Amino acid sequence: MAEKPPKPKPPLPSKPRPAAGIPTSTPGPGSRLAAPPLKKPTLAPPPQVLPLKPPPAHQYRQQQQQAHRRGGGCSCRRACCLATGLALLALCLALAAACLAYLYYRPRAPSFHLRPLAPVRLRLGGNSSSAVPAMDATVGARLVSWNPNERVAFRYGDGEGRVALAGDGDGDGDVALGWAPVRGFAHAPRSVAAVAFVATARGVVLDDAVAARVRDRYRRRQQRFRVVVDAHVGVRVGALRTGMVPLRLLCDDGVMAAGSPDGTAAGPMSKCQVLLFRVRCSLNRLIRRFRFSLN
Repeated sequence: MAEKPPKPKPPLPSKPRPAAGIPTSTPGPGSRLAAPPLKKPTLAPPPQVLPLKPPPAHQYRQQQQQAHRRGGGCSCRRACCLATGLALLALCLALAAACLAYLYYRPRAPSFHLRPLAPVRLRLGGNSSSAVPAMDATVGARLVSWNPNERVAFRYGDGEGRVALAGDGDGDGDVALGWAPVRGFAHAPRSVAAVAFVATARGVVLDDAVAARVRDRYRRRQQRFRVVVDAHVGVRVGALRTGMVPLRLLCDDGVMAAGSPDGTAAGPMSKCQVLLFRVRCSLNRLIRRFRFSLN
């Protein structure tokens, strides 16, 4: 009898799989249980950011105007500071250049002296229409100038010269005798120049006391004169020329030339004052005027 095939064994029930994260091995008596892994916390959704509302139109314009004003003020201050700094720098440079030029050129003012006046012709006589005496005068004046500079030259413009009889200290004033034009000239460095003119006057009326005094001094050749010359002067240094400024030459101690009336003989020269801008500041005269006002 044939053997029957063996019956197949029924499948064994499958073991349940362990859950994820649970160890499959059975811990021993001395082992520790493994800590379950940490779970990541769930992040909360980001808060909703609301868009900023723009400021009102008038506030926006005010903010813009304030910002513009602040910026404009800063720019103005910077411009002022820059301009002031440049001006101070230019002034310092100009002063330094002027000091160097002065040390190099050593400028000095020219000197003027009045030679004894010649010719001097004074003729006193009575006026036909009145009993007061009248005088005809012809006076020649000559001024000598010396330029002591080595690199500085001067140029003088046309002007006029006046001659007057010098008054006395007893109250008599000057008596004008006339004027004459004066031609300009150039004055080179380290040179001597001369200015001459002749003033004439006709029918100058004098009182008896002044006429007698003038007649006596004229006979003794002791009559004194005052000579004033008004002109313009400019400075030339190399190729550089300055503008013309007013100049006045004041000669108070003019004397007649000794010898003949035509002045053939020479005499001592008197120094003249050089007044720029025709201004003279005399401390003694100011003091006298102040005392007179107090009295």
